[in-house]
Amino acid sequence: MDRGLKIFISISELAVSDITRGGLSYLGFTSIHAVNNTSTALGALLRDKGDVLISDYSNLKGEGGNLLTAIRSHQELARLKIVLLATKEIDVTELKQLYKEGINSIVRYPFQINDLVKGINDAIRSVQTQVTDTFTKIRQLDFFSFMNDEEVLKLLKMTKCRKYRKGEIIFDEGQPGDRFYVIIEGSLSILKVLDNDNEEVLARLERGACFGEMAIVENTTRSARAKADDGLLLFELDSKLMDGYDDIVTLKLFKKLAYVFSDRLRNADQKIRELALYSYAK
Repeated sequence: MDRGLKIFISISELAVSDITRGGLSYLGFTSIHAVNNTSTALGALLRDKGDVLISDYSNLKGEGGNLLTAIRSHQELARLKIVLLATKEIDVTELKQLYKEGINSIVRYPFQINDLVKGINDAIRSVQTQVTDTFTKIRQLDFFSFMNDEEVLKLLKMTKCRKYRKGEIIFDEGQPGDRFYVIIEGSLSILKVLDNDNEEVLARLERGACFGEMAIVENTTRSARAKADDGLLLFELDSKLMDGYDDIVTLKLFKKLAYVFSDRLRNADQKIRELALYSYAK
């Protein structure tokens, strides 16, 4: 991660702001600016052109004004990545709305240092899903064939697409399984890390494949590592967004995942049969 990123903090509670700033300093970031006064935050962001804003719900969408809307209405701040520091529980409806309005990632407070790193990395990797080229690539994938254009656009407004470079880790063994992915572009390997730090390749996945989908049905940690084989563009869906069954898009996603699980069980059953026949023949 680039420690030279210009990071702004706008958090309503001073103690939380200080802890966040301390965490960033510990990580080696050298350009950290606190703009906790929401009335002056927008002006500071426009003047100093930051890379990342870390803000809580109160300052982004509090009674003092909607900073999030103001930021996203300024073309000069189009490149600014926004990390929501969730100091309280946010229901799924509001979470979807926040993604639609332009937040790039979420870090839940209190956080571990690794959570802060991941939140910033996720934000930096975010790409605009409304760009025609990105939408066209997504529309060509079989995984989304059960949706019409309007439904795909609706889905993309409440989710994120992220870029990874060759060799970067998407998730590691033991990390929380809190999201699943579809490969829009590129390829990756699913790996098992051995005791001697070597990696055993369990599978190689190409464009159109989905992975990490068990995060939607099980609240468990990752059983393997996922690493980019080359430049990757991934569709990413936070499992929390699937908690709300309030729209046809979510229901269609569950239906698609049911097909994915069914197909994988069928393939596994076929392999078991083949192994059984092979063993019997011997």
